[in-house]
Amino acid sequence: MPSIFRLSTAGLILLSAFQQSVQAMGLRRGQENIVVIMTDDQDARLGSLDVQTYIQRELIAKGLSLTNHFATVAQCCPSRTSWLRGQAAHNTNLTLVTPPGGGYDKFVATGQDEDYLPHWLKAAGYTTEYIGKLMNGYSLATYSPKPKGWDYTDILVGPYTYEFNNVVMSENGERPVYYHGYHQTDIIRAKALDRLQRLIEKDEPYYIQIAPTAPHQQSDGPAVPCVRHMWTHLDARAPRIPNFNPKDEFQNQKPSWLRDTPLLNQSVLEFTDWQYLSRIQSLVGIDEMVEDVVELLREKGQLDNTYIIYTTDNGFHIGNHRQVGGKGLPYIEDVNIPMIIRGPGIPINVSSTIPSTHVDMAPTFLDIASVPERKYPPFFDGRSLLPEWKAAGNLSSKASSGKEIINIEFWGRVNNAGAPDYMIPSPIYAYKTLRIVGEQSSWLYSRWCDGNATELYNTIDDPYELTNLALSPAPEHEKLMARLNGLLLVTKSCSQESCRNPWTVLQADYESSTSAGKMFTNLEEALDTRYDDFFRNLPPVGFQKCMNYLFTPNEGPFYPPESISLGSEYRRPTDNFPAFATNSTFTPGNGAREGTAAQRHATLAEILKRSRSLTDAEMGTSIICGPPDYCGNVYITGIRVE
Repeated sequence: MPSIFRLSTAGLILLSAFQQSVQAMGLRRGQENIVVIMTDDQDARLGSLDVQTYIQRELIAKGLSLTNHFATVAQCCPSRTSWLRGQAAHNTNLTLVTPPGGGYDKFVATGQDEDYLPHWLKAAGYTTEYIGKLMNGYSLATYSPKPKGWDYTDILVGPYTYEFNNVVMSENGERPVYYHGYHQTDIIRAKALDRLQRLIEKDEPYYIQIAPTAPHQQSDGPAVPCVRHMWTHLDARAPRIPNFNPKDEFQNQKPSWLRDTPLLNQSVLEFTDWQYLSRIQSLVGIDEMVEDVVELLREKGQLDNTYIIYTTDNGFHIGNHRQVGGKGLPYIEDVNIPMIIRGPGIPINVSSTIPSTHVDMAPTFLDIASVPERKYPPFFDGRSLLPEWKAAGNLSSKASSGKEIINIEFWGRVNNAGAPDYMIPSPIYAYKTLRIVGEQSSWLYSRWCDGNATELYNTIDDPYELTNLALSPAPEHEKLMARLNGLLLVTKSCSQESCRNPWTVLQADYESSTSAGKMFTNLEEALDTRYDDFFRNLPPVGFQKCMNYLFTPNEGPFYPPESISLGSEYRRPTDNFPAFATNSTFTPGNGAREGTAAQRHATLAEILKRSRSLTDAEMGTSIICGPPDYCGNVYITGIRVE
């Protein structure tokens, strides 16, 4: 049977044969519906889920919570691309939110929009729809044509994506519409309910993704909650956990610019508390949205036949490691994220510690749609989680040593999330991180671009990641770091099966270099002294310089060096791709904050009465941008994108 064609070296994309191959097999169409609610920048470690009482009662208590689910890049656009493509960011080459590293412009330019989740689900018989935030770069300059693959889209349009009281969206790639007098959360809630009602009436399986931007910061400061929630949780403040504004003895152990971050003073601490309060208040509105979605499914008899997945794109820190607020760090607050599932065959009120990532979600959805694994796209780096979800009550993280290995990577700058002006943003930075997430052994190992600094934390004994064991390593830690360096060499270079089980690559290399009999299959076995020389002689993970996007010559060495493509055969080249912007006039927005109690159940019909298309001045004129400045001077002169 035919499979998805690879992209030619000339960058000419061939039409995917996925749909034809699925149809030719006469597959039984999957009958379980899929409803995804994806928030933006929601933490799993700082208590944000605690204020979402409906989610606690109807999803967590009646479903499955994955406590070791991770975003492999702590930034919106790269993480969302991995969700939609089932690949690590180093293989999608979407590694930033703006050109040249990433953004919707680059997603389209690389041709990955022609071969991703909605196409595959449509081929399996699903109706596919998307409401809310897609990814950074979907804007007044790029909204048309609508994103490929989806049967229906209604997407937030930049530069309004992060404006809670100035909402502009494009329905199916049509001229963007301004919605006056309502809060963004209430608009997305009403639109999602309207589309869900239509999908239910069609009596066909569907995938709908509902993506509000809460609790993401607004363009000029913290998140803005609905008015009706502004007097809730007034005693809340950023959790003072051990890594909150830590003492010098701990901060001095951090690498790069983090080491020199000053203690947060009283005014900044007050800002972090305001930011925290704004975030959790904004999430109360999301809790109401989830309630209305679930109750509509219940009312229409669809609840037992629908997978409801609640998650986010990446985590968030507030005051942790002296960072006022934001994401983009390798630490647990930024990468460990909520993942809650309720649906057919899912155990009730169960918490699973089996590690997983957003890279696993695309194959999981194809599994739900009854697509056999042999028909999956060949470039998947993840695995289906469906068997683990259904058996979660009887499994533990010991189920597979390969699953314990989580690759985290990043390129960019620190985001202080509306911090006071005197907080100096970091310079460009990048890092490669490995997490071993096991029940008996758990580690965080990082290599940074700045001087190739190293971090090692025992995350069982040191869950707040404060004591960097790499600074003065004991002999056992030197030995351990040699093994973790070997694994990180593989995971930073991996694709497909080598991402799912990096040990196989190291095993094969060891076997070819020695006649020794016993082989290692996990970290405990690899620590045997017979393997000391093998791991000690592997090259260290490092960078040539700090850059805010992936540039292949900057990131060597790779392992194994002779087989590194970083997914380039499955996408167009990205050398000097054009980006787009507009010189538009900003709409005035709402005169006051919206989201009143009277608007709690506002219908789409009511909202549409106060909407209008953008004027020509508000639409502006599109500008084509390219190197060396990409409309924002983020392109590093003299360096070509891979």
